[in-house]
Amino acid sequence: MKFNHTLQNQQGSALIEVLAAMGILLFVITGMMITISYARYKSTTNYHSRIALLRAESELQRIKLQHYTNGYFGSLSTKLFIIQPEENAKPINANIYFSSSTVNDPQTSMKASFTSITAKVKWREAPPMFALFLSPNDEKEIVLREDYYFERTQ
Repeated sequence: MKFNHTLQNQQGSALIEVLAAMGILLFVITGMMITISYARYKSTTNYHSRIALLRAESELQRIKLQHYTNGYFGSLSTKLFIIQPEENAKPINANIYFSSSTVNDPQTSMKASFTSITAKVKWREAPPMFALFLSPNDEKEIVLREDYYFERTQ
């Protein structure tokens, strides 16, 4: 009889309680890992976008300095550059596509025309480690446009 009395006075956790606590802990840790992975992915994507934006701006400025005096931009070629995200990360290849068009706007002035140059940067992002609702190899694109005004000679 003494044996039954000692079993009833035992204090501790039941196996079900331990399993439930482990399940809740697993759920919380998994949620935190997914959140951290997604935040890192967005931060890296924004960093890549900023690099692409700065590179496109610098290329547009280079084109402007080379061709601004005569107003003729000719054929603009596609440029390839590499986005190096981190020291040990795989580099990302990006392309800049250029297009130009000359527009005569009679509403502004009969002697004014402008040339519009568009730079479109495209690259593919690598998916994050825990991607739930993101498509793999997501293609990103940034478009910049600059207008250059010239006086028409008659």
